[in-house]
Amino acid sequence: MWPFNRKIYFGKQVGEYIIEKPIGEGRYGVCFLAKTDTYHKVVIKKFKNRIFKRKIDSNVYEAVILSKLSDNGIPELLGVINQKGCYAFVLEFKNGFTVEDLLFKYKYKFTNKEFFNIGVKLIKLIKYIHENGVVHRDIRIPNVMIDKGEVYLIDFGLARWADNNKYPYDLDFSYLGEFLLYLLYSSFETKEKHKKLPWYKELNLTDKQNLFLKKLLGLEQVYENVEDIKIDFIKVFGV
Repeated sequence: MWPFNRKIYFGKQVGEYIIEKPIGEGRYGVCFLAKTDTYHKVVIKKFKNRIFKRKIDSNVYEAVILSKLSDNGIPELLGVINQKGCYAFVLEFKNGFTVEDLLFKYKYKFTNKEFFNIGVKLIKLIKYIHENGVVHRDIRIPNVMIDKGEVYLIDFGLARWADNNKYPYDLDFSYLGEFLLYLLYSSFETKEKHKKLPWYKELNLTDKQNLFLKKLLGLEQVYENVEDIKIDFIKVFGV
């Protein structure tokens, strides 16, 4: 069994991989940076044993879905490790930082140009997974990585095959809206004694930009598909 003390993992061998360090943790598991004997980097996503046993039926979704996707913006599933006390995915390593770290650890402020470029590329990734019948269901700032202008969508642990009754595509639209608001607020300057206002009054946005975000968030009639989102995003935020 693998006791869940992160410090003991350094140098531990899992399959053909050597663990270097933990690089992220979620409710269901911990991600480790690992390498092969040829120093090829990978990510080992190890599930927490107790939670894995409780959710054994739903754990297969991530592996099956990732095996059907092939895009540079999505980490490739390289394999599955199933040893005593260890069930884990081996994933392609992507350089970069999560948007969460950029915002809160490094206090990064995104420019209008960066906001537009990230938005276009993320919408393109959402369009790709939707065209392949997948709903991500967790497009949040910890699950989007940035590296030298490249955008990566990670952590498909909650992803499911689209179903209009249970997992409609528009589940991803509200997540996208909230994600874009985080980017916009990164450069927002609060004035002294500034009264707290809703985002659509606080941010310096045009009426069309406000309407676009409200439609994503379900405050106006929701978008029907991601292609319309792409067209409108370029139209109202193009720089």
